[in-house]
Amino acid sequence: MPDWERQTIGQALREAASLWGDREALAAKNERLTYAELYQRAGRLALGLSRLGVGKGDHVATIFGTGTEWVVVKYALHILGAVIVPLNVTFRSDELAYALKQADVKTLIMVDELRQGNYVDILGRIDPGLTASTGPELVSDVLPELRRVVCFSPDGKRYDFAHDLFEVLASGSDFTDHQADAFLAPGRPDDPCNILFTSGSTARPKGVVHVHRSLLGIAEHLYGRSWNLEPGHRLLSYLPFYHIGGCVYAPLGALMRGCFLYVNDFVPEEIMALIEQERICNYGGFDFHFHSVENHPRFKDFDLGSVRFVLLAVGPEGYDNCRKVLPGAEIVTHHYGFTEGTGVSHWPEERDEQVRKYTNGRPWPGIEVKVVDPVSGETVPPNQPGELCLRGWNRFQEYYKNPEETAKAIDPDGFFHSGDYGWMDEKGNVVYRGRYKMMIKSGGENVSEREVEIFLESLPGVKSVQVIGLPDDKWGEAVTAVIEPDPGADLTREAVVEYCRDRIANFKIPKHVLFFTQEEWPLLGAGKVSKIELKKMALDRLGVSEGQS
Repeated sequence: MPDWERQTIGQALREAASLWGDREALAAKNERLTYAELYQRAGRLALGLSRLGVGKGDHVATIFGTGTEWVVVKYALHILGAVIVPLNVTFRSDELAYALKQADVKTLIMVDELRQGNYVDILGRIDPGLTASTGPELVSDVLPELRRVVCFSPDGKRYDFAHDLFEVLASGSDFTDHQADAFLAPGRPDDPCNILFTSGSTARPKGVVHVHRSLLGIAEHLYGRSWNLEPGHRLLSYLPFYHIGGCVYAPLGALMRGCFLYVNDFVPEEIMALIEQERICNYGGFDFHFHSVENHPRFKDFDLGSVRFVLLAVGPEGYDNCRKVLPGAEIVTHHYGFTEGTGVSHWPEERDEQVRKYTNGRPWPGIEVKVVDPVSGETVPPNQPGELCLRGWNRFQEYYKNPEETAKAIDPDGFFHSGDYGWMDEKGNVVYRGRYKMMIKSGGENVSEREVEIFLESLPGVKSVQVIGLPDDKWGEAVTAVIEPDPGADLTREAVVEYCRDRIANFKIPKHVLFFTQEEWPLLGAGKVSKIELKKMALDRLGVSEGQS
């Protein structure tokens, strides 16, 4: 079995291919691959990319939908020792330009178009010179580090400014184990391998740097050990590849134990059919993923009885709903985690349903969690709430090119201060109950309230704006904008939403827009808006209770 403490991800892939070469490793609608085929294809692509100039330590961004292509790209880059920067497919020009520049991306590997957007057009809006270029290397004043684009077109289109993914793959057809040795030998478990963008409480997303050891480790613990997986188990992933769940948990969890992984977009009817047809053993996600299945008109038409393991990213109320949707599941686990720390979960031997329902479990060996008073910084006793802090092998290294935020987040003792509210019981089980930071979790996406506020402040006619999250049965939380218009401004909900379209990602666009006068703002003594009171007022204005929307 691959060794998460002593190997890189590329080295783990080669060992998996030697152990389970003939076993099915990966499938999507377009194809199925064994472990040997996955390794060989990733190796050929790695060789082709190296001939373009991609090498160890290079930052390579990816924009892909669900399919085998991204998984192959991921492993090719890990073989090379490059640093992968998976980007949100809903990013538009401003967000994409920021991410590419902030992460010092040298190579962008992308699909040309998805239902979420045409990325060739988006690149052209960032810098028209990029998509007009025909040279072997790109030159851009807007993105000075970007040297090349590799494009995957499902329709077979070719672009003068980009290398074609299939041609790059073909150029590495002479890949051998000798070349694999040259790529893999310099790699170390503590080498950076991923930069994952996360929305913090600040205005712009931060690039979270992880190493091979932290990502392989959490995949092995969270999937492999929590569920005691072994070759033959059949897994399903529908989380986007730019989420840590889709980027790390599922592909690496399967890799560490020789399991089969099917990747698919989250389309409820398709997901239920796949569970039945492929005899999938896992399910999980946010409220949205359970409500969408349970409320589907064909829910009772499918046999979901093969599901044995469930990973929840919801509160205790979601546990009961999970039992209703998947009554045959053997192990249901509440996962608590964040991009900076990757995860805390129940030990596999924990069988007490009340512990599983009402806590997030104990930290894994080598991971420490403490709870501190957010003002004094002192550690608090068991069962007393405070800020959850973490250190250990799963903690991130830094926020890329952001030493100030890194220093704020990681204390001198190496603990990451999460900004999350919770406590630990007397047995060491973590109980997460919310966020100190101003974040909205909508449909599984993290939305920074401040980021959306800053954007909406640029809309003509907006004098002041506050963004909050309101409870929503479908999305978990609904992004809600409360706006005070300029005197005489004729703002409407429709105008606000239209202004957001094509400028910010769809999941950040407010689902509710309310208008307040200056006198209506609930102010604290220092003149700051009380978001707690504002949420109550917004719910009352919308005519819904605290638990509904």
